[in-house]
Amino acid sequence: MSESEMPNAEQCGPTLSEALGFSGTILEVGYTHPGVRRVLSMAGGTTGFLVSLDDERITDLEVEIGIGHRGFEKEAEAVPWHRALPYVARLGYVNGLMAEVAYCLAVEGLARVSLPDRAIWLRTLASEIARISDHFSRLTSVSASIGLRSAENVSQQGESFATKLLDALTGGAFAGWVRLGGVAGCVPDQFEAFWGIARREIEASLVRFDAAAISNPSCQKRLQDVAVFSADDCVAWSVTGPSIRAAGTPMDVRREAPYLAYASIDFDIPIGESGDCFDRLLVVVEEVRQSLRIIDQCLSLLATLGPGAVRLAEPGWCDPEDVAPSERAQLALCGPNIAPGEYTASIESSTGELGFFIVSDGNSTPRRIRCRAASFHHAQAMPQMLRGALLDDLLPTAAILHLVSGECDR
Repeated sequence: MSESEMPNAEQCGPTLSEALGFSGTILEVGYTHPGVRRVLSMAGGTTGFLVSLDDERITDLEVEIGIGHRGFEKEAEAVPWHRALPYVARLGYVNGLMAEVAYCLAVEGLARVSLPDRAIWLRTLASEIARISDHFSRLTSVSASIGLRSAENVSQQGESFATKLLDALTGGAFAGWVRLGGVAGCVPDQFEAFWGIARREIEASLVRFDAAAISNPSCQKRLQDVAVFSADDCVAWSVTGPSIRAAGTPMDVRREAPYLAYASIDFDIPIGESGDCFDRLLVVVEEVRQSLRIIDQCLSLLATLGPGAVRLAEPGWCDPEDVAPSERAQLALCGPNIAPGEYTASIESSTGELGFFIVSDGNSTPRRIRCRAASFHHAQAMPQMLRGALLDDLLPTAAILHLVSGECDR
């Protein structure tokens, strides 16, 4: 196109495509295999993105979810209360344990039962270890999306130690350690010694990640002023977790509506200022440090409590091994009957606010289960965050938001 043929200012439309007389580009990003445990593993997962582009600028974005949809809520409503836990756990690979905690708190709240102190502190301990592991998983995805291989390797090492620690306590992912009325077991022998080793390694991983990513000008250039979302925007779009805290609002369910043992624990809530991707990264890293503090306090308190009950001993709530053989099969099949009513319980998961609304009609199966998962809401907010941003900003933003496939597609 010669200079004389170039459109003047009056002829130009609002976009480069309209100015030059050609249509914009539509690009599809994702999906990958449904077995990918998080939405972004390099790129993809069970969530895809339909991106409208003008040159390299995103003019519109459609987040395509549902490829991994399994009808989770109806599956959980079709089985007794305690047998819904395996479905709940699959809301996330690591943070599935926190989903189990949220579900159990809702059922126990409706039943008006009080847990043994050890069970409360053990659930708090496991939740914070899971938070560390999931946050390192998020840091791995962010590092991979912006090409920082050294930071990716460092965060993978931190995730590995946190996962081994969680496995030592609970038996591994989907092990059924969190149960209605308590947990499956207490802190195993030699766990505190292992914790001392893992803590040092996790702290070292954070120091190395700071050098490889946070202090890296390339990381700062890629993440600063990207996908800025104010506190008002977060409230309007139901965005919670590290994203709303990065916008300067210290909103954390552990502090706003304390559950488990959080009212007795000393910890800080990190917040940001600008609400961009870099502030979100800083908040996530600092939350790992705060989780280390919480775990120290949990282990110290558990040591003073000593051995004892970790689960309710009431009929319908106790372990099947603790009842007579003639009653064991009935308990394992039917579990407890929950009094009629409805109840809501929320927790602060690694992705944001995770809650359950449950309704009982007095039977051994739920009348209604409704799950409020943070990733689902964050996926809806992504188009608003990214309009006008560069295509290169898409994957880092999806990574730092940490859209979990199980929560998006439940």
